[in-house]
Amino acid sequence: MFAVWCRTDDVLSGVVVVLQSIWQQRMLQLYGQDICLLDAMYNTTWYNLSLYFICVSTNIGYVNVVTMLLADDKTDTIAAGLRTVAAWNPEWKPRFMMSDFSHAQISAVESVFSGAHIQISLTL
Repeated sequence: MFAVWCRTDDVLSGVVVVLQSIWQQRMLQLYGQDICLLDAMYNTTWYNLSLYFICVSTNIGYVNVVTMLLADDKTDTIAAGLRTVAAWNPEWKPRFMMSDFSHAQISAVESVFSGAHIQISLTL
C-alpha cells in the first residue's frame, strides 16, 4: 500500500507542492527526532522553482523524508512548507536542524521549530 500526502497551495504562501508518503513519515518519526537536514537543490530544474528535501540519517544511510517544491527561497515560503510538514507530523520535534548558510533557511527553521538548534553546513 502506498499513499502520498500532497499539499498544493495558492500563490500567497508560495508553497507549490509538499510530498510525504506514509513510509517517509514513519522514517521521520523513527530517525528525525535528533537531527534533520534541510537540503536545498539550487539551479537543478528548468523552472523558476525551489526544490527542498528534508533528510534524516537512518541505520543504513540518509533518506529523504519530505520533498517541497516552493515558489521561491524566501523565509516565509520555506516556513510555510515546514509548517505543513510539522502539521502532518505533530510529534516531530527535531533537536537539531542542519542547513546551508542561508539566512532565509535559518530564519524559517527558527520560526517553525523554536527549540531546535541550527547547524550550518558550509560547502566549499
